[in-house]
Amino acid sequence: MEKTVYSNIIAEFVDRHGLPKGQVISEIERTFSGMLSKWHKKNVVVLFSEEGIHAQAYEKTPNGLIQIPIELKKMKGWNTIKRILDQNLSKASLLQKIRKYKRLEHTLVRGEILRKNNNGHLAVEINLELFQPIIATCLINHIGVHERHLIRPGDVKAFHVRRVEPVSLNGTPRLRISVDRVSKTLVELLLKERCEEQKNIKIKCTKRYVGHKSFVSTNQRIWKKHILDVRQELREHIQVTIKRD
Repeated sequence: MEKTVYSNIIAEFVDRHGLPKGQVISEIERTFSGMLSKWHKKNVVVLFSEEGIHAQAYEKTPNGLIQIPIELKKMKGWNTIKRILDQNLSKASLLQKIRKYKRLEHTLVRGEILRKNNNGHLAVEINLELFQPIIATCLINHIGVHERHLIRPGDVKAFHVRRVEPVSLNGTPRLRISVDRVSKTLVELLLKERCEEQKNIKIKCTKRYVGHKSFVSTNQRIWKKHILDVRQELREHIQVTIKRD
């Protein structure tokens, strides 16, 4: 197979999976080596170079280890290799996304409600830092009963990033981000966001009755306006108690 053909295949995988070229090449080398070793029943090493892609089989003989070049132009089963490559690169891309997003668990995001499914679950478009917009899921039991009938597509709401995890959809690996509006952490994050100029402030939501009242403990005074802002966002009373260290 011509070098330009391999270059086109690499470019195709880079575009499809959003992985660095070097990582795609490494995965191609690893997959080719594994498949050819299995087919030829020998240890085969596949490497890219400036001239193209090369494969060498290694076989032990009474006179020592010998190298046997493998002619890739005559190789069959490319469609099988390409399918396996696609699967492996999908997994690699997913793991890269998980590493990138995992550290954003338990942070505050704002997202636009795209749709409400028949079961009441929400599809929410969120932005995690400078990354591309991504669709998160908010289950119906992660929305307060008091606002389930009020939330509409197009609304922008605050959410707590609950979990980032891999899932399988019809055998294809996917990234799932779950968000909620019922956790005590959401109350804390909303108040901390508004009090970001106050140094060394500690805010702890000790108890929350979603849609009714949240009890918050802090070591500093929180402006009434900030409390009312969070109250309006969550549609519930916020009771703040100051406990000095």
